[in-house]
Amino acid sequence: MVFLYALLGLFIGGLINLLADQLPRWRRVRRLPFCLECDARRPPWQWLATVATLALRARCPQCAERLPWRHLLVELGTAGLMAFLWLTYGRASEWAYLGLYTLYSAILVLVLVIDLEHKLILNVVMFPAWALALAGSLIHPTPYFYRLAILGGFLAYALLYLVYLAGILFVKGMSRARGKEINAVAFGFGDVRLGGFMGLVLGFPYVFQALFIAILLGGLVGLLYWAVRALILRRYTLFTAIPYGPYLVTGTFLIMFFGPS
Repeated sequence: MVFLYALLGLFIGGLINLLADQLPRWRRVRRLPFCLECDARRPPWQWLATVATLALRARCPQCAERLPWRHLLVELGTAGLMAFLWLTYGRASEWAYLGLYTLYSAILVLVLVIDLEHKLILNVVMFPAWALALAGSLIHPTPYFYRLAILGGFLAYALLYLVYLAGILFVKGMSRARGKEINAVAFGFGDVRLGGFMGLVLGFPYVFQALFIAILLGGLVGLLYWAVRALILRRYTLFTAIPYGPYLVTGTFLIMFFGPS
């Protein structure tokens, strides 16, 4: 069964790729899979990058552009994630966890991919995700989990909203100090909405552990990025935008799968 669930993950990964290709562009799905280089429709054997790669037919028939490596990585990564979920929650007594975490994982991977590529966390993804997580809290195996979910979602949203406002004030203050307008965004509002989703999924108080992990990872990676760019490459520019969504997603995954430990 773990193989079948991993195979399901492969198809989920293909769907994530389809959404990640089209939602940032049109905010909805308008077409079947197409070549990102020439816009030609991809033949059915290329709808899954894994199948196309194994068949040695991973290039566009029109322009010969290779399928992006992201497509293959997302499919294989999601397949591995689904295999892990089955091995962890595949018992009949835990199928509620399995179903919920499968849906949540697909959403989180989609958010991760889009934020990494476009620095966007889209409302068209987050609003349905909120609705799904709120409905999921009603059928969660933990008694009265919906109370913890609503509290966690509200508090996480409120906390990150304050961070968002502080970021605006910080950028405005630095713009005045430098006498030049800074167009960078310190903390996006999409991250605030993602925080609300995290709270609905993890509940109170575990969402704050996920936020702590995200802050820690973001700080460490930001410091490493600054060190490499400024000290080694000497190309660092002030207020370089770094997507924060991946760290929020990572914190959510760690707490969702491994708990407070």
